[in-house]
Amino acid sequence: MADSGQPVRVLVDRRPTTMQVRKEGGSGCYHPDVVLCVDADTAHIFASSAVEPDDNDEAVLGATLAARQVIERETPGSRLVWIARQEKVATTLAARVRAPEIVLRAEEPFEPWNEAYAAMDRDLGRGGGMFPYLWRVDIEAGEVAELYEEAAHYWQLRPWQFLTDSELVEKQSPVPGRPPLLISVMGASGISRGLALFDSECHFEDMMCDRGHDGVVYVSFERREKMPHTVVAEADEHGWTVASRSAFPMVMRVREEKPAPCSGDDLRRVTAAFHALNEVTSAYRESRRRPRRR
Repeated sequence: MADSGQPVRVLVDRRPTTMQVRKEGGSGCYHPDVVLCVDADTAHIFASSAVEPDDNDEAVLGATLAARQVIERETPGSRLVWIARQEKVATTLAARVRAPEIVLRAEEPFEPWNEAYAAMDRDLGRGGGMFPYLWRVDIEAGEVAELYEEAAHYWQLRPWQFLTDSELVEKQSPVPGRPPLLISVMGASGISRGLALFDSECHFEDMMCDRGHDGVVYVSFERREKMPHTVVAEADEHGWTVASRSAFPMVMRVREEKPAPCSGDDLRRVTAAFHALNEVTSAYRESRRRPRRR
């Protein structure tokens, strides 16, 4: 990152991905585009956004606005130079972004850009199930912060010490009129720790009988080193609570027997499930500590 008063060269690029994402309401799937704003000298990612391919240039403008806010916060007074890889992006920047310089570099090699996308390719190549929470327009930073806090508390309480994945815990939904939360605690076997949230009891029975895993949202706790680097960077940037290096919450929905990114509704239901189990576990442990009456 440049010092205050020095030019900051920001590479702006938009490209397609092979990740498959289901549209809201279940009306088909699409392969999102990714917009990246990267420091041209350090490869530091200022901002990123995943959008539908037919979205207009607002996606590019949204990412550049987010990048500008980060730069102004970290190095106030810096002069911005926007570098575009595509002519359309350069035209959009010229028409809508006030800046002293907008440069089009369509052909020449750009190593920091290649490094940033190589890292993202590694993340997407792990199955496409996990990418930064804030790439979705229906998830707010405060909601992810709450998820991390409840997940950290869950990790510390360790409910898998007295609940198994064969037990279905039913808790009332925090949203009036919504179906109850159907939760299974993972971790008693020692293989993986977390929870599973089911759309219905039938989906729970399908999983238990090994008939399929659709209709399930899984949350596993992963080591920092095994998490996509973009997810870790997002958590570090926002200061979200993590109980330990082995306790990064990874939320995925299963669709057509494949891991897929969670929706905003999935994330909020998972947070509510963590909160409900934390209350149950805290009450249980408190009852164990009370002295018995003779």
